[in-house]
Amino acid sequence: MTTSGKKRVARISVDRRKESGFSVIELLLVVAIMVILTAIAVTNLTANKRLYSPDEEAAQAISFFREAYQRALSQRQTMRVRIDLERNLILLMDEGLLPGGDEVEVIRGVISHRVSIERPSINGVALNPPAAPYNYTTANFNSNIWSVRFRADGSAVDQIGDPLSATLFFVPSNLDENSIGLIRAVTVYGPTGTVRLWKLDKDTKEFIAGGE
Repeated sequence: MTTSGKKRVARISVDRRKESGFSVIELLLVVAIMVILTAIAVTNLTANKRLYSPDEEAAQAISFFREAYQRALSQRQTMRVRIDLERNLILLMDEGLLPGGDEVEVIRGVISHRVSIERPSINGVALNPPAAPYNYTTANFNSNIWSVRFRADGSAVDQIGDPLSATLFFVPSNLDENSIGLIRAVTVYGPTGTVRLWKLDKDTKEFIAGGE
């Protein structure tokens, strides 16, 4: 092969290497695009988490109530669900050792800071609970704590043993016109310990049954 031929082959090889690789600018552009897409994905996930929080917290409360109910029936002893807004906790306590001994914590859950568990107001008017016969009194938090006790006969009672029927609201902490439809309610019927989930209709501002 002549000298000119060798030079031509070498030049072609160099050109091919240039075509098959990436420049520094191209790599920086790819990295920048990936960062932007990641930021968008994280933002969307955060927004979706906020949207689903009332549903998740209502579902968690229902799960604790039903677990307490089932344990009370099967173990023939009183189980208590305690919601502590000061520490953002929901607790299932076994009162089987009382009054002679200490109660035992069975399960605990964390309440999201994105959700407020209090009766909300819309346009300055307090939201009504579900319609009769489910219009139970709003759960009364004393020093940021509310409790319900499930007894061996399946009933739900307060601290002194009286039947306790109550409504708990689960509301987006940054409630506005766009998030009104995310409000949820959970009702507990004292005589039978029945628990129900309710969803707020954004247009009528009334609760409809949200399933079990």
